[in-house]
Amino acid sequence: MAQSFLFRNWWVLLLQGILLIGLSVVIFKNPNAVLAAVALWLGAIVLVTGLVGFISWFSMANEERSISIMLGSCAMIIIGLLMITKMLITIKAITVLFGLLTAIVGWMVISGSWNARKQWSLWWVVALLGVFTLITGIKSIMDVYTGSESISNLIGFAVLLSGIGLIFFAFLKRILVNKIKDRIQKD
Repeated sequence: MAQSFLFRNWWVLLLQGILLIGLSVVIFKNPNAVLAAVALWLGAIVLVTGLVGFISWFSMANEERSISIMLGSCAMIIIGLLMITKMLITIKAITVLFGLLTAIVGWMVISGSWNARKQWSLWWVVALLGVFTLITGIKSIMDVYTGSESISNLIGFAVLLSGIGLIFFAFLKRILVNKIKDRIQKD
């Protein structure tokens, strides 16, 4: 009985994979909307975190209460509200942080490939990837639209690969179900 529950409905995974691939197309076509949604959710998470800290401060015993917890929670509430109400600033902050991280990774890849040039003949391929990453990071810092495209592409590729993986897993599950049924019928 447990096996039938575990292995049935392979088509649900297939449907989820197809929907994720469709979602990835939407993500690739709407980079600004994706970044606005990310900024909104990030602001909401910061706001809720501050509210939870604020509410939990009142539930603590008096000797456990700390003014730093209350001040930190209030700061989180204010920052969350600002992130939600000043969406353009939040989007710019996200693209600048993304650009900085990408540029740092690019620089580290270039540096690592340069240091490995004597041990590896294809070091220059890795160095070119590092240069591309560094340029992408700098462009993301300078231009919000380029940053939103880069972030959207990363999210889109992650969703696309997840959809492909679910489709593969659905067919694998179907094959396994058929093999198990055949084996049970033989016994």
